Amino acid sequence: MSDRDEVEVPEQVVETLTIRDEILDELLDKVRSDRYPSSTMMDDVEKLLTPWRRREYAHVLLEKIRDDRFPSRSMIQRLIRLSG
Repeated sequence: MSDRDEVEVPEQVVETLTIRDEILDELLDKVRSDRYPSSTMMDDVEKLLTPWRRREYAHVLLEKIRDDRFPSRSMIQRLIRLSG
């Protein structure tokens, strides 16, 4: 199979990934905009997180840590877990 060959992906898989991305987009927006996002919401983000979206989520957490004079220990720990 050459690089130019397209791989057939079942429609159900594409739909599931699309829905997952839509939910993840909404939750990431909420984490980004909430001054103190709930740990439950961040847990949900981490459950839905795909490998190609890890960096985006890490940047959201890093931005929150930078902007807060006294960032929460749990948010720092989440960021550390994402880096490893």
